Amino acid sequence: MNGRSISRALFGFLVAAVASAGLGQARVAVAQSAQPAPGAAVADVRQMVTDARKEIESYTTGGGAAGAADHPAVKWNAAIWQVHDRSPQSDAGAIAATEAIRLLSRAEFWDRAHTRVESLGVDDPAWQRVPSVLYEEGIARKNFEYTIATLSRTAASTKTAANKAAALLVIGRVHRRQGDLAAAARTFEEARTAAPGTPQAEEAEGLIYEVAHLSVGLPAPPISGKPRNARRAITLDSFRGKAVVLVFWAST
Repeated sequence: MNGRSISRALFGFLVAAVASAGLGQARVAVAQSAQPAPGAAVADVRQMVTDARKEIESYTTGGGAAGAADHPAVKWNAAIWQVHDRSPQSDAGAIAATEAIRLLSRAEFWDRAHTRVESLGVDDPAWQRVPSVLYEEGIARKNFEYTIATLSRTAASTKTAANKAAALLVIGRVHRRQGDLAAAARTFEEARTAAPGTPQAEEAEGLIYEVAHLSVGLPAPPISGKPRNARRAITLDSFRGKAVVLVFWAST
C-alpha cells in the first residue's frame, strides 16, 4: 500500500471515528432530552386533568349523562391513574390518584371511585388530598357514612402523620357541617397534635379558632382598625346594636 492509499485509509478511519463519536453524543443528547425536567411530571398530570375536564364539560353540554358507560371520566381515570401506578410515592403520583378518583366521583361512578380509594395503602401520600374528594362526595350524596368510615379507618391505621391529620380534618369538617361543634373541635385538635409543624396542623389551628369564635350565633370577636379618613381607630364593639357589614379583602 503506497503512501497515498495509507493516507486515504487513515482519513477514512478518522471520519468513521468522528462520525461514531458524534452519533454517540447524539444518542446521549436524545436520552437526556427524554428525561422529564424537575416538576414536569406534576405539570403533565395537571394538563391531563385540564384536558379531561374540558372533554367532560363538552360531553355534558352535549347531553351526556353522569354514570353513562361512554362518559369520558372512565377513560381519563384510567389514563391518569397510570401515573400513580408508575410513581405512587411522588407528588405527581399523589395528585394523579386524587384527581382520577375525583373525576369518577363527580361523574357519579361511586363504586368505581371507592374501588380506587380502597386500593390505596394507608401510607400513600395521596391520602393528604383524597379526604377532600370524599368530603365532596358526601356533600353531593347528602350522606357522609362512607366518608366517615373510610377516613376513620385511615386515621387509625396510617403511620404517616400528615395522612392522619388530613383524614381527621375532613372528619372534623363533617362534624361541623352536621352541627356537632364539640366533636368538630375535638377532632380538629386531634389533627393539630397528630402532625405538628405541618400545613395540616396549621389548617386545624385555624378551624379550631373558627369553631370557638366564628360559629353562627356566637358574638363577633373584637375587631378594631383605623379608617382611611379618620384620626383614631374604631372598634366593632362601638357599633353594638347597629347593623354592620364587614368586608374582608387582601392583596399580594
